Amino acid sequence: MAQIIAMHSHRGGTGRSSIAANLARLMADEGRRVALVDTDIQSPAAHILFGTGDPGLCRSLADYLIGRCEVEDAVLALPSDGGELFLVPARAEASGIHEIIAQGYDVGLLREGFDRLTDVLGLDVLLLDTHAGINNETMTAVASAGTVAVVTRSCPLDLAGAGETIEFTQQLGAPRRTLVVNMVPPGVPGEAAGQRAEAAFGCPPLAVLPYEPDMAKAAGARLFAEAHPDHPLVGEFRSMIPALLAQGGRR
Repeated sequence: MAQIIAMHSHRGGTGRSSIAANLARLMADEGRRVALVDTDIQSPAAHILFGTGDPGLCRSLADYLIGRCEVEDAVLALPSDGGELFLVPARAEASGIHEIIAQGYDVGLLREGFDRLTDVLGLDVLLLDTHAGINNETMTAVASAGTVAVVTRSCPLDLAGAGETIEFTQQLGAPRRTLVVNMVPPGVPGEAAGQRAEAAFGCPPLAVLPYEPDMAKAAGARLFAEAHPDHPLVGEFRSMIPALLAQGGRR
């Protein structure tokens, strides 16, 4: 039974997509069958992070939602050491989002697509990277997940937004929620950032991750976990995996 984990944030710029991509890579390299679905049709990022090239050369989630293909036709198989790694990019070209805005789509197709991917690919883990804030794709992804990891920066503004997000996930019935504090600025002790988050939410965060400029430099060329496998930040990503999978489940 696949474990479904949604990565979400209240605002953009939290590093949510980068964390999701690196976690997918590391989970697969540990021997699992993992798929990452980029559900952020408005602002897709996963294909850039994995450096898959021109997204116009393949099918996408948007193509599936508007009836151009089956969801499995949008799957890209990526190299992995040990397991299997698959990517479903959000959209291949601007026309995909234009058609979705103009025509809409049956939101039930998204959940059906998640279920079909887990079955057809025989997945151990399905990671869902969402759009920041709230839209149809985000609500479906969160409602489909066994665990929702809310990614926030450590500033008071973002922490307040994360609180709204956690309330939103509760309303959608997400059974398990966890907090990841990311991009802690230089000079701010990680312990202090974690205590601030714990005071705001009443529980310690799953991880407190420092700002790492090399993450941005690697994007689009090589995934950070591939380019810097021995970096302390990659070690932090690895340490998150057991807790996420222990909490995970299929809705």
